[in-house]
Amino acid sequence: MMSPEKDLPRGRFALLASGANFSCEVLQALREKHFLPTLIFMPEYPPAKKMPDRGTEIDIATPRRRFLELGQDIEIDYAPAARQSECARLVQQTSIDFLLVACWPYLISETLIASPRKAALNLHPSLLPDYRGPNPIEQQLARGASSFGVTLHLLNQQFDRGDIIAQAELNEIDERVDRAYLEYRSAIQGVELFIKAVKSHDQGWKPVPQTT
Repeated sequence: MMSPEKDLPRGRFALLASGANFSCEVLQALREKHFLPTLIFMPEYPPAKKMPDRGTEIDIATPRRRFLELGQDIEIDYAPAARQSECARLVQQTSIDFLLVACWPYLISETLIASPRKAALNLHPSLLPDYRGPNPIEQQLARGASSFGVTLHLLNQQFDRGDIIAQAELNEIDERVDRAYLEYRSAIQGVELFIKAVKSHDQGWKPVPQTT
C-alpha cells in the first residue's frame, strides 16, 4: 500500500467526472491511494441546488450524492460545455499538471485539453479501440465479451480515439459479473495506470496510436 509521504507521485491534477458510478469508483480508488485531485470539475447537471449548511447539491441521484460526499473536502467547480474556457483559466491559475477524465458527457474543448502543464488523459473502461463511446461496460456485457479491461489515453477532439498511454486487462473475471463489479475493478486498475503514468511522465511516455 502506498504511504502518503514516500510513494505518492508528484503532480497536481484535476478530475473531470460526471458523478456516475464509474466516477465514484475512480474517486474512491484515488482516496485509497492517498492521491487526491486539487480540483474536481462536474458537468452542470442536474441543476445545482445548495444545502444551507454544507454547500453541496441536494435532490440528486444516489451515485452523484456519493460522489459529492467522496469529494466534500476538495474544491468542486462546474464545467458545462459553454464554460470550458473559464475552467481552462482556472486550471492554469492553479498550476494543474494533469487532467484526468472519468466519465464525461461531451467533447472537451482544445482550450481545456491544452490547459494542464503536462497532459490531459481519459480513463475508459474497455480495451480500446474496442467499445468506444458511452456505456462501454454495458456494451461489453450485452455482447457477451469474454475479456474486460481499462485504457488510459490522451484526450483529443474525438471520443475515445486519443493515443494510448497504458492498458490493463482485468484478471479473474467470472462470466457472472455485473456492471457494478466491473466498474469497481476497472476504476482500481485505471487509477493504478494513472499513478504510474504520472510517475513516469518526466522520463518520457511512448503513446501508441489507435489503429482502427
